[in-house]
Amino acid sequence: MAWYSRGMTVLVDLRAVRPGRLAERVSAEAATEPVRALRTYLRGSDVAEIDDGVRLRFRLESALDIARLADEIRALANEWPFLSFLMVTDPPECALDVTGSGAAVGMARTVFAELSA
Repeated sequence: MAWYSRGMTVLVDLRAVRPGRLAERVSAEAATEPVRALRTYLRGSDVAEIDDGVRLRFRLESALDIARLADEIRALANEWPFLSFLMVTDPPECALDVTGSGAAVGMARTVFAELSA
């Protein structure tokens, strides 16, 4: 059963297609560049650890910003296929789950929690 409410729209639901152990190959320095564009949208998010990753809750007032963030997340999913991304919205409320397995869990928590700061 989904954790989000019926009124929320799923904008991104991309499952990991590669094993989480591949996250071990991404250095801390290499992890910062691909997510840089997300900082604008995710700064100030409420962050919560979930079983296999992290959930960010945030507000975006503009439909254009929501669409841009969804596009950025889709691009990131292509670059990091070992993570799963689920973005839901009921504007202005938004939530993003970033999950994985193995090493990808720690990477998701570290990288995305830092983006919210």
